[in-house]
Amino acid sequence: MVPEIKITESPPPDFLNQLEKEIRSYNNQYFSEMTIGNVTLSIHKENVLIGGLYARIPWDWFHITMLWVAEKERKSGIGTSLMEKGENEAVKKGCKHAMLEASTAESKDFYIKLGYEIYAELPDFPHGFKRYYLKKRLS
Repeated sequence: MVPEIKITESPPPDFLNQLEKEIRSYNNQYFSEMTIGNVTLSIHKENVLIGGLYARIPWDWFHITMLWVAEKERKSGIGTSLMEKGENEAVKKGCKHAMLEASTAESKDFYIKLGYEIYAELPDFPHGFKRYYLKKRLS
């Protein structure tokens, strides 16, 4: 009989740490040990956050999970600067590839201009839109 499955919207940090530890342990049987690193960049104007980038580094992949630029600061080069700085940091940490998701055609086009290529699309995520998956070789 299967034990009871608990559902929670806010898992405790120790659960997430344990889950990641178990997955890494399992994967390490098949792949070289996965090292996890992070790259976090921020840019401020008059002590107000106007842009930021957060990425995780599993193995030699730079996985950008968040890039944001304040709406009134867009098209000023901040996004490009954050991406270039992030990619440079990733290469210093041994990354050879980058990957990310884009949820609008505008952001997809931005990443394509930076040398990313689409390798997959997911229709209707959310309904009526596409989610784009992009990658780039860094070195």
